[in-house]
Amino acid sequence: MSVIFILILVVIVVLIVASSSKSGKTNRRRPGPVRRTKLPARTPAKPDYRSEPLPAGLGLQPGVPLKPAADRLEQALQTEYGDRLRKRVLGKYPSMSEAEYEWKLLELKRYFLMTAVLKEVPMFSEAVDDIWHEMLMFTREYQRFGETLLGATIHHAPHTSGTPDPGGRAWFDWVYAHLFTSTPFTGQIWGSFFRYPLDRQRIDRLSSESEEELEQLWFNRKAAAQFPEIGQTVLWLIEQAKDQLRQAAVNPTYAERPSESHGPSLMPYLAGAMLFYSVTEFTGFDEQMQELLTEEEAKRDAGQQSGASSSCASSGCGTGGWSDDSGNDGGSSGSCSSSSCSSSSCSSSSSCSSSSSCSSGCGGGGD
Repeated sequence: MSVIFILILVVIVVLIVASSSKSGKTNRRRPGPVRRTKLPARTPAKPDYRSEPLPAGLGLQPGVPLKPAADRLEQALQTEYGDRLRKRVLGKYPSMSEAEYEWKLLELKRYFLMTAVLKEVPMFSEAVDDIWHEMLMFTREYQRFGETLLGATIHHAPHTSGTPDPGGRAWFDWVYAHLFTSTPFTGQIWGSFFRYPLDRQRIDRLSSESEEELEQLWFNRKAAAQFPEIGQTVLWLIEQAKDQLRQAAVNPTYAERPSESHGPSLMPYLAGAMLFYSVTEFTGFDEQMQELLTEEEAKRDAGQQSGASSSCASSGCGTGGWSDDSGNDGGSSGSCSSSSCSSSSCSSSSSCSSSSSCSSGCGGGGD
């Protein structure tokens, strides 16, 4: 009897052990769900505007004859008008540091010099346009400012929905690059440079029409007639464009990149490449321009594009080659508004693609 009882106990123990082993295997095959912690989205670092000194004389390119106009502009804003503008902008945008304000004001000053030279200048930076809006609040001072700089009020068009105008942005980039040196925040504020080719109709006109005809088409003739340095700059820009087109017609390849990677010659060099490949490699423009960028510049460009949208924001300015960090704060590229895009601005389908970024629809100029 005792033997039977012992056998029963052994069977029970074996069954219990087998059941436990089976349960353990089942649990190993079917592990419970793992709870994953969602990481917060990475916010691009805001640029340190205090890290670099402002360029002297608005950073004009060597040889550009606009110094008298730049001096007039600076003197007009060194009065009480400039102090009141600074207080108003910093009061409205409390997160903006004084250093950030000064860098964005620099780009607005450069923009005003472009309006002294060109007939129309679309606005491609919401950050710059914000300061311009505040300048307009001081109506009398603003009028005197424009008359001092170029002999007339600099008109400001209201915001409209941004629409593609890569040809207009390409012309802006070419002129800007020949007038001004780059800074660590140029692309940060304006968006990517040299992303689009000049449109074919503008190229044809630059090649075939006379200086007088081109001046009437695209430049501020009234300011040029009143201020010698503006007239000299207009003729100099026309000569630069015609010379670059002549070189593109006879040379199979573009010039070698300058040895100084961040010197004053870099922007004109890239602007010349933009024009060269607009003529010779219109369909392969992106690839040709990308090869001219250094590894560092290519990384900046990729970072900016990953953190920026190519579409237009509700305010009419998107974020958007030569560029700076991914934390773009208001730059964009391209608009086809009625005031700045004629048939000559968007003649090529490759220049008016949906990937184009946008201008605010506002701009200035003379004539």
